Amino acid sequence: MSSVLQLLSALSTSSECAEISFAHLDQFIHFARHLQPEISLGTLKSDTPPTSLPEHVQVFLSRTLEMPISTIVSLWSSLRQYIWGIPQPHITLLECSLFNEHGSQLPKKHEKIAFYMFYPPHTRCPCCNSVLTSISHIAATYFTRDGPFPAYSTSLRCKAGSCNIRYYLNFSVDLSLNLRQYYDQPLPEIIHLKEHSFIQTAVSELFTACTLFAWVSAQNCALIYNHALSSYGHEEVSESKFMLTSTQVWRAFVLVSLLKNWRERGRQLTMQNHGQPERLHACDTCKKLIPSDLPNSYKELRSLCAVVMDGVTIGHPCCKVHNCTQPLPNNRHQWSRSGHRTCSEPDHSKYEDYRNLKGKGFFLLRQRLQRAGIHQPSTSLSSFSPLESLEFELDVDSDEQDLMHKSDKGNWPSKAFFARRRTHNAQLVVCACGIISARATMFGAEAISGVKDFLKSVYPNRNDLPDVIFYDNNCHLQSHLQAQQDLFFRGTMLPVDVFHFKSKHKESDEFCQKHCNPLQWTELVGDNGEWVFNSSAAEQGNVWIGGYQAIVHEMLPHNYNFFLDEMIKRRNEVLVAKLRRAGNAPYRIPPYPAVL
Repeated sequence: MSSVLQLLSALSTSSECAEISFAHLDQFIHFARHLQPEISLGTLKSDTPPTSLPEHVQVFLSRTLEMPISTIVSLWSSLRQYIWGIPQPHITLLECSLFNEHGSQLPKKHEKIAFYMFYPPHTRCPCCNSVLTSISHIAATYFTRDGPFPAYSTSLRCKAGSCNIRYYLNFSVDLSLNLRQYYDQPLPEIIHLKEHSFIQTAVSELFTACTLFAWVSAQNCALIYNHALSSYGHEEVSESKFMLTSTQVWRAFVLVSLLKNWRERGRQLTMQNHGQPERLHACDTCKKLIPSDLPNSYKELRSLCAVVMDGVTIGHPCCKVHNCTQPLPNNRHQWSRSGHRTCSEPDHSKYEDYRNLKGKGFFLLRQRLQRAGIHQPSTSLSSFSPLESLEFELDVDSDEQDLMHKSDKGNWPSKAFFARRRTHNAQLVVCACGIISARATMFGAEAISGVKDFLKSVYPNRNDLPDVIFYDNNCHLQSHLQAQQDLFFRGTMLPVDVFHFKSKHKESDEFCQKHCNPLQWTELVGDNGEWVFNSSAAEQGNVWIGGYQAIVHEMLPHNYNFFLDEMIKRRNEVLVAKLRRAGNAPYRIPPYPAVL
């Protein structure tokens, strides 16, 4: 009621206001209140309305409302206190289109205006409390659930003292150190992707959900968004600046993930050092209470926690040196010398020379002559044939070998591998309930020593080890541990999972039958004769993560690791929520200090 009285009192003081229709007056109040951040730029006190409107705001309101500038000035003088104190009003789609239409047509000397205007959260520098100046307006595109819209991004700079910091919507940039720092605030609803693009956080989370549950790539997310909106009647999507790209989808995913992680941890993302949050997950599904016979003839319940380990064929381009973990400069590089696919060793480089020559037209013609029993005729100008020096290469290529006769050089002719090498597999540790506790990349092969080192990195203290670790090659792992006299896994059951033990391990393998048969541990079999734990959990996890092969196969290691770790983290969050709803009481076991 007081607001209405304030409005009537303000109107009564201006003769020009009395002649304006209620519809125009309502639009003026809506537009001026919506432009409050733009109006307050450069003012000493943002909580107090300035006595006059900026010139470009006056021109915009005059054109949009079809009023003389003198009327706009009079209305602002009468209503500024009222406008400054009301909450943000609802803007209709028609009013939004008026904003974008008239705001983009302002004369060149004026700053442009759009319905979506993004500003820093500060008008004063948090470091030195100086008023921020050096206003910069940049045209941008804002991608929302309703489609792409024109927008303007405003940044402010502090020139006082030694700050030299420019402030944007989500972050500030220390221009002296070239350091970007995001604000200490909850996850923002709008993400500043790049200088000229913003995206609604809800849209980015929708894309991530599509990737999580349906293996949709960033490129396909962008195509779906653009196609759906163009079919829905958004003519703006036909312009390149309003079309969402796969790069923007990927960047939004990375920024939202980092900001969420920063909010959860209160520090920088360090996923590779600390692993998955569910590394020491436990719940009623993967941790069971098992009766235990004790010497004093009474039974006590003890808890058993089980995980399953397995590898899945998914990887990224890597160095062709076996087990080299150094990242490639880009996904077209291999390990070789610049401009070549082999090293500089002569016996190796000749394979590449032969390979390059084989694709040339005159080489193919020579092959046809040889099949017809006709020798290569020499040129009339010279008795030297340029192909005569390549007879050795013809002999070493496996395609040209006479497979009916054994080569003098042995049964296995030398071969050159010119294709790019990829990492061998991704190794997963999966709880019996389906939660993925850890992931590692095996570069050259799924070596037993590598598997052992992976488990030790996941559980650096033996007290953190699960009671049961199912693995399809536990027989070789146990043999390796015995040969190395490694006692780290003592007290941990290392059976082969049921499926692989029945189908992949020979009955004649006495070591495997003696040490890895899951039936030898009575704790793994329930009273009803069924297995206590789901030892196929890793296989089920492999099916899910294998769906990303087409998305990640060209990624470099940093993007590859970040993407898969983030997808695993989000999948775990969904599964934990599902376990909690089912009453399985999921929790995280407190870790022991690492063994030095």
